[in-house]
Amino acid sequence: MNTIRKILVPIDDFKNCQDAVDLACLWAKKNEAKIIFCYVAIPPLPPTAYYVRREIDELILQEQTEFRKVIPTDSKLEYQHEFLRGNPGPEIVKLASEQNCDLIIMATHNRVGLVRWILGSVSEYVIRHSNCPVLSVKVNAKEPALESSPESTTDGWHKSDSVMSNGLRHRFEKSPFVTSAMSHVVPVHDYDQMSDAMTVLTAARATAAPVINRLGSCIGILTEADIKRYLELKQRLADHDESVLDEIFEIDEYGLRRGNQTKFYQVTKHMSAPVVSVPSDTTCFATEQLFAKDPKVQHLIVVDGSNKPIGVVTPAQLNVIRRWNLAENTSAQVSFN
Repeated sequence: MNTIRKILVPIDDFKNCQDAVDLACLWAKKNEAKIIFCYVAIPPLPPTAYYVRREIDELILQEQTEFRKVIPTDSKLEYQHEFLRGNPGPEIVKLASEQNCDLIIMATHNRVGLVRWILGSVSEYVIRHSNCPVLSVKVNAKEPALESSPESTTDGWHKSDSVMSNGLRHRFEKSPFVTSAMSHVVPVHDYDQMSDAMTVLTAARATAAPVINRLGSCIGILTEADIKRYLELKQRLADHDESVLDEIFEIDEYGLRRGNQTKFYQVTKHMSAPVVSVPSDTTCFATEQLFAKDPKVQHLIVVDGSNKPIGVVTPAQLNVIRRWNLAENTSAQVSFN
């Protein structure tokens, strides 16, 4: 491992972060390194939804105050605090790159089985995307379950009052980000053969894939419905059904067919457009509302900060996450990952 000069320590749980802080201090003392503590606050819904602006400002101030209390156990160590807003995984990776960090030390929660497969974790995202080594410290601390109350209600996205009082972070709207529900599907190019695109979808077990041009910009989406339509046209063509020619070739203003049959087998001929996309830092709750506004839309392209497609999300995937979140609300077991 190269010389360690900067160590990034993401903080997600003020009560259960000490093990990660202690380990970071040991590494910092041994290498004479600087520690950078970071905390990524998840943006709440707009003020008119569940909170007024004053309450949101107060919660942010409380989180900042609690975060500032996280300091090295050795007063001689150099350190700084970075309070960020957004999607935790990408923000942590971005900060590590901007600060030229040599090591990341972070706590990881004991999530296993189906929940881990569906939601993934912030630590897993950081491990996969970070340019520097990542040390994880497993945290097994469990919060006591709170007694339910007849007045304690939740819609699966928002914490009930009793749960929300348990920790500063979770007083915010706690809908997970759309990236926790989406399918990570490799985009297909507009010039790709339909047979190749179908192979990509089958391998990813996805129902749709983003379509990009040669510049990497998303220009459409290829769905199962598009593929079904393509296979029907292909079969009619194989059966020498002349009526299919008008659907394969474009008709110009003179009534003449333009183009060639080669284009028929390319993705660009069968993809759906225009693109309906959603930023990666959008919550599942907000994404669900987008689907509700237009029931005809069954797929949304998830894009990163550069407007590049990184996945596809469906109403069914959001429903799975909402059901899991509802179960978490009931037991009051809330975690950052």
